[in-house]
Amino acid sequence: MHNQEVQKNRAASPASSIHKALLQAEKVECPAEYISPLTPLGHSNGSYHFLSPAGELRTMKAESLESGRGVRALFEGMGDPIEEWCRSKFAARDNGWCPKKAGQWIIAECNAKGIFDPARVEQKSIGVWRAESNHAVAHCGDCYVDPHGTVSPLNEHGASQIMIGAAPIEKPDFSPARPDTFKKLLQDLEQCWGWMRPEDAAVWLGWTAAASLGGFPAWRSHLYVHGSRGSGKSGLIELAATLLGEVAGGVVNDATEAGLRQSRNNHARPILIDEFEPEDNPGTSSRQDRMLALFRAMSGGKGGRIARGGADHTAVSFRTLGAAYVTSINHIHLQPQDRSRFVMIELKALPVNAPPDLFLRLRDCCGGLSAKFRGRMLMRSLIWDTTHAMIAMRAKQLGADTRQADTAATVLTGLDLLLHDGPVDQLRLDKLDPMLRNLIDESGEADQDSEGTDALEYLLNKTLPLDHGVRRSVRELVNHTMFGDPCEGSADPIAELCRFGIHPLRGKAELAILPGRSTPTAELFADTKWRDGAHASALMKLNGVYKPANPVRLGPRLKPRVLMIPAELLRCEAG
Repeated sequence: MHNQEVQKNRAASPASSIHKALLQAEKVECPAEYISPLTPLGHSNGSYHFLSPAGELRTMKAESLESGRGVRALFEGMGDPIEEWCRSKFAARDNGWCPKKAGQWIIAECNAKGIFDPARVEQKSIGVWRAESNHAVAHCGDCYVDPHGTVSPLNEHGASQIMIGAAPIEKPDFSPARPDTFKKLLQDLEQCWGWMRPEDAAVWLGWTAAASLGGFPAWRSHLYVHGSRGSGKSGLIELAATLLGEVAGGVVNDATEAGLRQSRNNHARPILIDEFEPEDNPGTSSRQDRMLALFRAMSGGKGGRIARGGADHTAVSFRTLGAAYVTSINHIHLQPQDRSRFVMIELKALPVNAPPDLFLRLRDCCGGLSAKFRGRMLMRSLIWDTTHAMIAMRAKQLGADTRQADTAATVLTGLDLLLHDGPVDQLRLDKLDPMLRNLIDESGEADQDSEGTDALEYLLNKTLPLDHGVRRSVRELVNHTMFGDPCEGSADPIAELCRFGIHPLRGKAELAILPGRSTPTAELFADTKWRDGAHASALMKLNGVYKPANPVRLGPRLKPRVLMIPAELLRCEAG
């Protein structure tokens, strides 16, 4: 009796059900001429993972697969060859096919693959990726294309990465596109906008060429275009979107980090954001800080993988790769770790002598060239790594550090491969020298003391409420007390500065600032990244600012520890 109960329990166990499914699946023979449209990946915790015939990464529970519930939807309407494969593989009496047999086959095939963890496998969707073979592949939604123009189905995958399906986008066009075509495009760009520097149009085109390769470059540089109203910033970013085509996904306004992270999850494509304006609101500023953190993650290596808690209390992983392009009237202050990843372009007013129809012709030209532009860059990606290495080495010879060299080399590698055939030579390297020097010099703004300069500038521009509704900036009061500049409306500028922890000292040769989290000076920085006393560490990065070893007497009953800012530094900032 006991043995009969054991046998009965075994027959009802999940393991027995899976074993039964394996046995039933093994009885089904598939003709050699049929290739499976479904790619089994493995199983974990009672769930089975596979790529559906549509290329989607799907997960189904054992209960659904054993009963065939939801299995027919995986294959239905996918075309006659798939329907014929199902009838051959999972034959039913009515000349149809049996979803239950198909579900049991999926269980068997996934069990044969072993344990599968989606979080540990690279999932690749729309964009350009670096394949395991180390060359670029363009994921076009329903297929991928290599640099030779070969189109392959998505269900071909490696051990550590899988291609997942998405809505199809236009494929790169490998029909001949002469370098002269893009040189003419560059000439038109130079005429149509008011570039601050003569080489800025070439920098813009080089960035766009590099951005078309999505996540393939080992280092991906970002672009920040700023200029006054009417300088054509929005038209220029729309032109980039037109030239990049569907791989860019259009221009985004009013984006958030969470929105970008979710909409571009597992994508390797550029992100274009218009009106990325600096905000005074602390909440909005923190939102932009999170977006800049996302851009940092996008720029290097395999992109930043971000983990978040899901609704079912399991970890959800997000990753996106590519280059970002943002525009604003007044550009946001970039911290050194961000500034070193960006190339900056400033636009002047639109030229009055440009042909009136030039922009329309440019837009039509970029629309017609888009697929060929992407095809040429994908083909030229075969020598991307060697070209980038040579230009980066040249940048280091000109005095760049590693980050500066990589950022500049990414943009100029895109430009060189677009405008020339064959590998880069010494003559072409020499012609790139002026642009390299300018990009290196400009990125010097990312030096360590830039944050101290910005913190001091913020303090000097801070407006203080005085008596009788009068308001004056710290700069006006400091200039009056230390340099004798006129300042109307203030009866006692020194006393008014002291109320906020700012004390002129030593014959007006130095300014003492109170550090600490609970000081009046700290309150002036309350809505900034230098809040909670962080202003002290930022100001200490300025040459000449120091912290005395002992407390300093500021009044009869006031002897705190302070930071000392020399008058010449204040005068420099004021002027």
